[in-house]
Parts: sequence; structure tokens; C-alpha cells
Amino acid sequence: MIRNVRKTLDTIAEHNEDAAVALMRAAERTGDEVLRQQMLRVIHSLNQDAVDLRVLRDDIALRAHKRA
Repeated sequence: MIRNVRKTLDTIAEHNEDAAVALMRAAERTGDEVLRQQMLRVIHSLNQDAVDLRVLRDDIALRAHKRA
């Protein structure tokens, strides 16, 4: 079960990163500076969430290893 949770967290983190890249491409094409700034904030949040998810995944792995 722990392995599945870790894998799911990693998959969600990957999806966040993929979405951030797609949004970055869109932000580069927009001429609306206000929209671009909003998109950049969302990109930052997606990337930070991906980092947080990976930290959580690693913490779960460490705790599972300590119990074994």
C-alpha cells in the first residue's frame, strides 16, 4: 500500500509539472500582461505543489523504511 501511495504522489507531481510547462508556453504567447502574471503565479504554485508532493513521498518512504 505504501508503494502505491508513493507512486500516486509522484504521478500527481509529474502532472503538476506537465501542466506548469503547458501553462508556461501559453503565458509566453499571451499579449495580456495581467493574464500573464496570473498564469506565472499559477505556474509557481503548480511547481511548488510538485516539490511538496515529492517531499511527502520521500517522507513516507523514510518512515516505512524505519518501521521495517
